[in-house]
Amino acid sequence: MEGEFASPNHEPRPPGVVVDTVVLHATVLDTVDEVCEHFRKSDPGVSAHYTIDRDGTVYQHVDETEKAFHAGVSEMPDGRTVVNDFAIGIELVNLNDGFDPYPESQIVALRSLLADIRSRHPIKHVVSHAEIARPRGRKTDPLGLDTSLF
Repeated sequence: MEGEFASPNHEPRPPGVVVDTVVLHATVLDTVDEVCEHFRKSDPGVSAHYTIDRDGTVYQHVDETEKAFHAGVSEMPDGRTVVNDFAIGIELVNLNDGFDPYPESQIVALRSLLADIRSRHPIKHVVSHAEIARPRGRKTDPLGLDTSLF
């Protein structure tokens, strides 16, 4: 993937992996420009597949065929680890402080993006970063967003 929103922080997924999970995140950064700049840096080498701005604009940073670096040390409820291998990461521009809202335009765009992703992958799980980060309690995002609604 190339372009002004692309991140160099990705690598091939393991052979034969089935993408069946979406991990939702809050950026903790206040603007999509800050997110794009952060994802362009090789240090700390993080990325996600998509970011959704507060106005509902969707930005792609990593192709879905590639592994993005968004989940860190992680474990699914079913015991699978290295969640980045089989997941798509979606960042929502939000300060994750419990006060910054998720605007309706952002939620509508998230639902649309999830429907689009589900048309390409057999998604079985939509989880928050907080649910899968290890050790437990290491992450809180996306604070205030109920992933069971998606």
